[in-house]
Amino acid sequence: MNKFKQKFTSYLKGRDFPATVLTAIVIAAVVFVNILIYTLSTVFPLYLHSPEEDDFSISSSSEALFQKYIELGEKITITFCSYEDVVDAHDTGTFVLKTAKEFASKYPEFITLRFVNAITKLDSEGKSAAAELEIYADGGKNNLNSTSVVFSRETSFRVLTDNITGVGYADFYTLDSNKQVTSYNGEEIFVSSILWTMNKNHGAAYMTIGHGETADYTLYNILTAAGYEVKDINLRKSDIPDDAELVIISKPTADFERGAEGSSLITEYDRLRAYQKRGGNFFITLNPLTKKLPVLESFVADFGVSFYTVDSGEKAIIKDSQNGITTDGFTLVAEYADTDYAQNMKQIISNRTGDTDAAVIIRNVAALQLDPAKNVYPILSSSDSSICRAGGDTVDEAGNYTIAACAVAENDLSDSAKLFVMSEGMMTTGDAVVSDGYSNKDFLYSIFDVFYEKGDMPYGCNSVVYDTQILENLTMGSAKIYTALILTVPAVIAVVGAVLIRRRKNR
Repeated sequence: MNKFKQKFTSYLKGRDFPATVLTAIVIAAVVFVNILIYTLSTVFPLYLHSPEEDDFSISSSSEALFQKYIELGEKITITFCSYEDVVDAHDTGTFVLKTAKEFASKYPEFITLRFVNAITKLDSEGKSAAAELEIYADGGKNNLNSTSVVFSRETSFRVLTDNITGVGYADFYTLDSNKQVTSYNGEEIFVSSILWTMNKNHGAAYMTIGHGETADYTLYNILTAAGYEVKDINLRKSDIPDDAELVIISKPTADFERGAEGSSLITEYDRLRAYQKRGGNFFITLNPLTKKLPVLESFVADFGVSFYTVDSGEKAIIKDSQNGITTDGFTLVAEYADTDYAQNMKQIISNRTGDTDAAVIIRNVAALQLDPAKNVYPILSSSDSSICRAGGDTVDEAGNYTIAACAVAENDLSDSAKLFVMSEGMMTTGDAVVSDGYSNKDFLYSIFDVFYEKGDMPYGCNSVVYDTQILENLTMGSAKIYTALILTVPAVIAVVGAVLIRRRKNR
């Protein structure tokens, strides 16, 4: 025991002990700081946004869209349901006001701003606005409150009221899946709302319900901006109305009803078929992780599109470890297919936005298989280095898998029916549709423009992105900065520690 004590005391007094202790301290500090920074950067993303006046300037994208109305001497009024000073003092309304003033300044003969009090029904000059507000309320159809904004022309109008957050002006923002604001899209909403008001006739886009469909507020805004009046429909109870220009089936988790052969019962499947036969249009997205939906998938297959499915019924998910932009290989940038539809979509995005790549980011996407005997056209595809995975195994290594497709079904007595389909979980969600460096939203607009021939779309409008999502942190140039920030402090500590140890040993 005494010998051990002597050796231990000698070691403590020796030259090696301080170096050993310092080494341990440095290693512990590196590990601790690394954990601390990683945790903080996860909870509080390392992304700072300081909006400046230039952030809210409007692009030139509206010029070509508005020119024909200006030449015809048309006028439009944008009415805020609060006085100007109240809107300016509002946390989210102040940005909407900035954009409104930008438009009024750019198009003074076309756009007029007006401010009224939704409670007293008086405008800023003390004149009664009760009659107009009653018209805008449309018999209670539209809810008017102090944060409502109305776009009007003669008897045509569009009312934007925040019925989602309770804060106000949510229509002008993009919300993620947690209803947190990720970007301000004022220019886009102003352009689309003005176009909506100038056009008297609006076809309806019916979103099916009753099957666990997932469609967040972002998809609703995109459809509205594209010129559709968005409505819900329960196909168990109702036929698809004559005003329907589009039927959206958005990531259902349960299948549609179909009767037995020869049954006189009218089912959901029958109503989809009836709409198809009169030249209806369909926009269908499926979650690739959802179980097989035989009825819906057979309906899609009749257009010539099926899903790459293994024997267990599981869909094959595309992975690209070589060209993927996340470490797991399941997030990738899609390539435009070499078809007229796809190239026209890419070209129009490029022409209207200046983005020659028109890149579309996707994650967890299932491969599609196309019937060469049908009028079906690939739109997006994966790279040649991609593979398909299912059940934890690689099931195909061919690459260049179709990700999204359009199909046209000819009808003898009516117009052709059209279908856009893809099996991907986040294309139409607020988490990905507005992001720095990618054109997901403009891609969706190009589908409505080129394929469904809907016409004018608000391409290329400026957005103010407040928060980069985890997906962006992992996929874009910011990932390098993100990684560098996490590693810099530990690296500095390690270098300083190494220098101190070296100097101490050389004493």
